Amino acid sequence: MLRIRNIQSSGKRNFLAMCASAVSLGAICVSFDPVPAGDDIQITRVDSGNTALVDSCDVPLPPALQGSLSEAVSSVQSIAPVLTVNGGDLSNDDAIKFSLLLLKDGGRFIDNIDNYRVTFEKRERIKGDIGELETMELKVRHAPNFSVYMKWKTGDAGRQLLYNDEYDDKQMVVKLGGLKGRILPALKLDPLGSEAKAGARYPVTEAGISGMIRQMIVHRENDVNHGQGVDCRRLQNQEFDERECYCFEYEYSAPKFNTLYRKSIVLMDTRYHVPLKVTNYTWSDNTEGLTPEQLDEMTMIEDYAFRKLDMGAKLVAEDFSRDNPAYRM
Repeated sequence: MLRIRNIQSSGKRNFLAMCASAVSLGAICVSFDPVPAGDDIQITRVDSGNTALVDSCDVPLPPALQGSLSEAVSSVQSIAPVLTVNGGDLSNDDAIKFSLLLLKDGGRFIDNIDNYRVTFEKRERIKGDIGELETMELKVRHAPNFSVYMKWKTGDAGRQLLYNDEYDDKQMVVKLGGLKGRILPALKLDPLGSEAKAGARYPVTEAGISGMIRQMIVHRENDVNHGQGVDCRRLQNQEFDERECYCFEYEYSAPKFNTLYRKSIVLMDTRYHVPLKVTNYTWSDNTEGLTPEQLDEMTMIEDYAFRKLDMGAKLVAEDFSRDNPAYRM
């Protein structure tokens, strides 16, 4: 780790501090695949007050760079050993920290995008019963306010769900699919109420990639704080939906380290560091005589996938309006 010695001359001290910052940020740029110009989306860069440093790296810059550069140097240097690992085996602790770092970077990246469109697939176990695979068109807007529109392609095909935080009632609107949708009016539901929760494990207020990242960060930070009880392995990169992905597997030794999950498998885009596929398995008291494959099949609780991620989608306010005539809500 670089150490900046005390130097009498303020000019030399500032010069060395800037050099340390450039070297540390360079480590991030080398380790993280940069966003290629013209690929998927144009990112607006944060003005940190130092154009040379900002222009040296194409990945979204950490919020720390908006403040003191010396604070950013300290933060970046603390994770530099993990960043410089390129392939090969990571220790258990480093694999957890590396995956947490990626998630936080991916969270910053996706939150800086005003809106996106994606095909969302989910299969969940609710009250002990595993549901069928549901595929839906998902539109998400982060600014000027959080909004979500879903339309089911499989499952209850034709069903629509709209949530827009802009409306004063803070309700989500649901239009059923099929014949019911043609006969019955749209329903307004409290997104945190029992009716809304009956068909999903998470509320619509957590829908989309950002919500998933927030949930995953909580688990990874708990893993770091425990310092034991989880075996995290970085497996060989895999391709998913024509994107190269990091692959992480987490397996817990006992429910006291994670009361909900026994095992998780995560595929994370190597370029944008956002999770594209997440499969979680819960605990079971009846495991005698089961193979690992049978146990996974019996305990799979959540399976989520994001496909055809379009981060350059040109969505407008009408896409999240209850008065959109195409939605017939």
